Amino acid sequence: MNNQYYRAEIDGLRAVSVLVIILFHLKVSAFSGGFIGVDVFFVVSGYLITQIIVSSLGAGNFSFRDFYLRRIARILPALIATILVVLPVAMYLQQPAALIHTAQESIYALLSLSNIFFWTEANYWAPSAEKYVLLHTWSLGVEEQFYLVYPLLLVASHRIAGVRGVVTLLLLIFIGGALASEAVLKADRSAAFYFTPLRFYEFALGGLAATMPGLKNLQKTRESATTATVLGLGLILYAAIEYHGTMALPGFDMLLPLSGAVLILLAGPNPVARLLLMNPLMSYLGKISYSLYLTHWPIVVFYRYYFGANLSAREQVALFAVILVASTLLNRGVERRFRLSHDGSATAGGTSSRTVLLAVAATTSTAILICIATISAKGWPSRMPEEARAMLEINPMADMIRRAKFLEKNCTPRGEIFCGERQAGKTNILLLGDSRAVDIYIALKNAYPDANIRTSYAMGCPPVFSPLISRLSPFFKDCPEFNEARLQAALDTPKDDIIFLAQQVEGWRIEAIRETVERLRKAGKTVYLLGEFTIVEHTTPIEIAIDLQRFTPYAGNLDKYLVAEPFKFDGEFAEQVNSLGAVYISYRDFFFDGEYHLEDRKTGELLTYDGLHLNQYGAKRFGRYLRDNYPLRQGDMNSVTDPN
Repeated sequence: MNNQYYRAEIDGLRAVSVLVIILFHLKVSAFSGGFIGVDVFFVVSGYLITQIIVSSLGAGNFSFRDFYLRRIARILPALIATILVVLPVAMYLQQPAALIHTAQESIYALLSLSNIFFWTEANYWAPSAEKYVLLHTWSLGVEEQFYLVYPLLLVASHRIAGVRGVVTLLLLIFIGGALASEAVLKADRSAAFYFTPLRFYEFALGGLAATMPGLKNLQKTRESATTATVLGLGLILYAAIEYHGTMALPGFDMLLPLSGAVLILLAGPNPVARLLLMNPLMSYLGKISYSLYLTHWPIVVFYRYYFGANLSAREQVALFAVILVASTLLNRGVERRFRLSHDGSATAGGTSSRTVLLAVAATTSTAILICIATISAKGWPSRMPEEARAMLEINPMADMIRRAKFLEKNCTPRGEIFCGERQAGKTNILLLGDSRAVDIYIALKNAYPDANIRTSYAMGCPPVFSPLISRLSPFFKDCPEFNEARLQAALDTPKDDIIFLAQQVEGWRIEAIRETVERLRKAGKTVYLLGEFTIVEHTTPIEIAIDLQRFTPYAGNLDKYLVAEPFKFDGEFAEQVNSLGAVYISYRDFFFDGEYHLEDRKTGELLTYDGLHLNQYGAKRFGRYLRDNYPLRQGDMNSVTDPN
């Protein structure tokens, strides 16, 4: 950036933005909405770039060549350096499939298309996304695509109607973009999050702050400027603390922190800004904010991969210190060295802009070739120990197909809602579930071989009465109607029949699950509820088994892979279910015998491949567990009329 546009309080705003992002990614609970720091960055970028372009257009010396060359020198060298460090670390730490994914992420990041790649790959909020080393480069993709198009729009509007034309354009982009973002958000959250045109309104808001006449009236008095800065910081921090990943964002709610950023930009230097934003620490963090952003996420991902996903306060502090050191090295060793001087002809060290461009092209090509070679070599499986390579051959999909075929073969006839039919004179079990019903069907067949089992299941469709929960099904759009039919059938089933409910037990479903159990019990039904299953996160049991072979310090120890509170719903929630007269079936003792395990202690075979479902072997073993610990209580459960 040219020195004439430098403002120290903007560096402080950058520091605030990157700090809340880092705290969010370090899982500091107070900053559940720290991701809004990226949106604040977009406003700042829109403000500065608009100011530079409009000023140059007014002076008659704007150059597309100079603009794009500066953007390349500003963004790509540090990004390339980051990727060239990430790849060898990933080569050591990651298994073949994950390494292939990192190589793909790297290619898209180097081509400024990360947002498109992750849009097609995963929701930003999906647990699996937390393993992606370059996930944070989605915002660079958006910003670089913005830089590609934005100058063309500004130049065209300026030629038509001068600054007034620019303001009109920005107003249209801001209003139309905000409305479009809110509309798309309701239909496709990932598109609203990743798609560059739906983020343009955030840049345009910053552009309006730089161009609209009269907006800088906040700077006329010390009181108004101070108030604006305090209010702006308050709005940003409020969003960083109060927002969370389950909210409908970006959309209209994002206007709150965006407005905070605009207020700070418009307020300019003032006593509060000098104290909070322009002090030496914030100025320094602002100056290295780009390097902080680039380095922090790979460091967090790699650390959590090797040492475990749950970070203590001490680890969070230590990681922040490592991030600070790494970003300082990147800033001084790469970012500053490639930044062009005022006239754009060379760097401060005297390297010509042409040489910078050639170096960027050469290193980008080299990095892409390394990634292509990694993908072609299928992630270099030869890196793995022999025992680990054997585990790479496990095919969870084949096991899933075998489980599904077992159900289809044994549960007949097949109807639209149920498979199987009630048989008089036998113990009849009605199994309602999401995708876990397939595993539990096998388990029930092994646990209670003399029972007749009817089943109704649909992927991602939990068997609950609540239509709100049903509508959230990502895989089965007819889940509410499906649930209405099968739960009514459960209510209508004879009193002697036994109902099993199998679904993913999660915090946001708890009330709906409890309500379902209560309604079935009030109708006099015998109810068994399969409890919480997930005990590991961010990785699969196969990956864990391989890493336990590779990284001997952790051999046989699952502690670093466990969720924060394994089987937490086996406490108060299980008591609530049992108090209703139902039976809560815990998985804890199936996976715990003094320490947690994911394999059969006698045979060494894995019980689950994905950490969410039992594989075929595990389902059979779980059947024995049910038989030994949960004998059927057919006909001895009394109707519940008042569970309270």
